[in-house]
Amino acid sequence: MAFSMEIAHKAVFFALYFLLFIATVVFIERLLYFLFAFPSEKKLLLKDTEGLKETEVETYYHTFVSKLTRGKGVLSFTITASPLLGLLGTVLGIMESFVTMAEKGVSDIVEVSKGIGLALEATALGIFVAVITLVYYYYLNGKVEKAKTEIKVLILKNLKSRE
Repeated sequence: MAFSMEIAHKAVFFALYFLLFIATVVFIERLLYFLFAFPSEKKLLLKDTEGLKETEVETYYHTFVSKLTRGKGVLSFTITASPLLGLLGTVLGIMESFVTMAEKGVSDIVEVSKGIGLALEATALGIFVAVITLVYYYYLNGKVEKAKTEIKVLILKNLKSRE
């Protein structure tokens, strides 16, 4: 029983660290996009929309916006899943403490404390991953909203200049 609990704890911690890693990779990739690729793509946007009709421009805009919002699903999933994984780690830690109490008695406080320590560590890590990812999400969401506004302004200027 203890061996499977140990594997379960390691799996929970691995999953939490993995989610943090993936969220950080998505954040860095999106940040680099907004810093380096987006400014040059704005220039291409004007050229691409020159010969388009108004309805085609709207489709082009929505296609471009979907490119801007790439990665938000990963961040949303991480924000939702990490506290739940932390809670799972908490339940496993408390279960381990009860199993230890049943096998060795309440007098062995060192062994009982290990399970409680793992439970608290899993909870803290789950909350930490969620909060960090939430910061990533809102920062990138602000960048996306600013970029959408810039694109709308550019497209409207382009359409008015054709008239």
